[in-house]
Amino acid sequence: MRWKTLWIRDEPLRWILAGRKTIEVRVAYPNLARLNAGDRLLLNGQYRFVIHRIARYRNFEELLAHEDPTAIAPDWTPAQLLEALRALYPLEKETLGVLALEIVPEEVHGDTGTSGFLGKAPESSPGAPDPPGVGASHSHGSHASADVAGG
Repeated sequence: MRWKTLWIRDEPLRWILAGRKTIEVRVAYPNLARLNAGDRLLLNGQYRFVIHRIARYRNFEELLAHEDPTAIAPDWTPAQLLEALRALYPLEKETLGVLALEIVPEEVHGDTGTSGFLGKAPESSPGAPDPPGVGASHSHGSHASADVAGG
């Protein structure tokens, strides 16, 4: 199990914390492509989540053909989501592949013995947090799913 810090803009983070956004979309940068189900995410340096499932797609169209767009950006149409994803990621980034990270609060996942997803990161979290990105949820330049719409 590894910890990864992801930065997410305000609106998508609110959707996640309210349970409305359960899928975070990222381009498959090498540091993110190594993530696995069961790995922990620290959202914005403080909210603990667990990757329940990871799906890998060739592009955004394939993602939207297989994932529920409302789980990515609850207030957006699929067309708005696709447009926002394309605005965030140039074609050369999309060609790296697309990841759909289905996430659940750590307290829901239940096997950690921690104080819940609103708690602080464990002191043993490896590495420094990734810098916040411009616009979407980012992790070392990786934009988010609907961070576009959020993360």
